[in-house]
Amino acid sequence: MNTQVIWDNFPQLMEGLKYTVYYSIAAIVLAVIFGLVAALMKLSKISVLRAISSIYVEVFRSTPLLVQLFFIVFGLTGVLPLNEWFGQKAYPIIAATITLALHEGAYISEIIRAGILGVDRGQKEAAASIGMKEFQTMRYIVLPQAFKRMIPPLVNQSAQTIKDTSLLAPIGIIDLVYRGQIVISSTFEPFTIWIAIGVIYFIVIFSVSQFAGYLERRVQLDKR
Repeated sequence: MNTQVIWDNFPQLMEGLKYTVYYSIAAIVLAVIFGLVAALMKLSKISVLRAISSIYVEVFRSTPLLVQLFFIVFGLTGVLPLNEWFGQKAYPIIAATITLALHEGAYISEIIRAGILGVDRGQKEAAASIGMKEFQTMRYIVLPQAFKRMIPPLVNQSAQTIKDTSLLAPIGIIDLVYRGQIVISSTFEPFTIWIAIGVIYFIVIFSVSQFAGYLERRVQLDKR
């Protein structure tokens, strides 16, 4: 393995990693928002909202992310002038980030829903007995407790999101994999560069996973 090739092209790989981190952060933040909305809709007493949430979750969980990316980034432009609305260069990035967030949000919605359902029903009844409305109970009583329990699985899902950003390269979005492919085309060292890319992903995702483990231990200690 030619390690000199790695050091010579390390700045390019780090540039790609920078974009990967940007997309990951944006997608995670949006995914939590989408997931929270979908979870609350699924727990709603309104059947239409429950149906919309169920369709969203099932569609995005039951189809491959890469297919979703190709459909939203390229397919929708065939029926809507999205490139004109958002710009030829900006739309693919915006669409890819939102698609990634929608995909991850479908999984996060189930994490949030399970967390909400895990809160003792007696606390909801106690809140209602002192005159708190349903929205106030959810905001001040249920969600704070639920999110405390959801932190470890949410961090683990964030690690999955970072891994899923590798699928942005096939649609032409600059990230770590995309930069790696450029380096490979100029150095003809696929074995070495792919090992380097794998190691970089491992370091980042392993760090996030360790952080999730730390949070899980803290949550367990807090319960005692």
